[in-house]
Amino acid sequence: MRSYLLYTNAGAPSPSRQVDFPLPDSLPNPSPSQIESIQMRAGGTLPNTPPPMRISSEGINNLKLMAFTGLSEVAFFDELLRNITTNVQGYQVANAQERDMVIKSLTTFLAQAELQTIAENNGLRRFNLNTVQPCHYSFPVSDYKSAIALGEAFTSLKLGALQDIVTRFAMGSDFDLARFATSIAGQKGQQSGWFRTLQNKVASGVPFPTMGNVDFLFSAVQRFIVPGNCSSIADISLRTLQPLNILTPPSPRTQLIRVSWKPTKGGKQGQLWMTYINQLNMPIAERMNIISSNNETVVAEALFPYERRLLNGLTIAAVTTSGGPFANAAEVSQATAFGPGLISVN
Repeated sequence: MRSYLLYTNAGAPSPSRQVDFPLPDSLPNPSPSQIESIQMRAGGTLPNTPPPMRISSEGINNLKLMAFTGLSEVAFFDELLRNITTNVQGYQVANAQERDMVIKSLTTFLAQAELQTIAENNGLRRFNLNTVQPCHYSFPVSDYKSAIALGEAFTSLKLGALQDIVTRFAMGSDFDLARFATSIAGQKGQQSGWFRTLQNKVASGVPFPTMGNVDFLFSAVQRFIVPGNCSSIADISLRTLQPLNILTPPSPRTQLIRVSWKPTKGGKQGQLWMTYINQLNMPIAERMNIISSNNETVVAEALFPYERRLLNGLTIAAVTTSGGPFANAAEVSQATAFGPGLISVN
């Protein structure tokens, strides 16, 4: 497919062919007949409950982030489905019965992501706000297996961020929108289980999915976007964090892992920590050791303390300028210099 830099194996990602397609069904502005067709494929309809009468400034930002993320999901599912149905090299599914089920499931996920994005933009229209527009996307996965792993990682990240979004809606008294976001979180949980099952994992990895943060999600989605090709980024009032690469993805044991990032110009190199967010536990900070550094890349090493808290499922990693203690993901994001890096262990 295209480029994906949320996490990576050692070394630079291999070059990938970029192919741009318009989003399906004239998104983000489908016709009434297209919406009817999307609903049939999604197995359900757009909400018809009365819209909220008011929205907080935080609520506006939440809706924009949700639509921004949703459009990237639509692009991902649309291209993955296209690659499988046209038997692109690396995306062939040998078992005919499995292939049929994968195509049916991805068709449903695509339509559900479309409806969610339409509903999110409809919420912005309700208050005469600018809707979120699509970007040019680039996902550097090159085969079926890596695409399914990407789908699991990104779905888990969004599921975690929705915990933060629901909290922010509630704090702004946007109670109807909190219910709306909770409903989407339920669908993402089902979707995550499907991705995990395809990889021969148990459908539910942990009892309490990892908490996330809006800045982490906003930054992660931008790793899919071709630079300079997304007008909506400037309309969302969130921090964009600098990328972090996981060079040695860990196994289920305590071990040293290596990460890398591109140094910022004029940035001072003080003591840094690798901070891990997993499940609903307080984040863990481990001191980092710099292995090598030049103008292009910094490589560092830190302990991945698997046994301390059974770091299964999604772990969000961030290079922080403080060792905490941190109470939650929001506090980690405020101290983050580079991130998020996504680690999946099961």
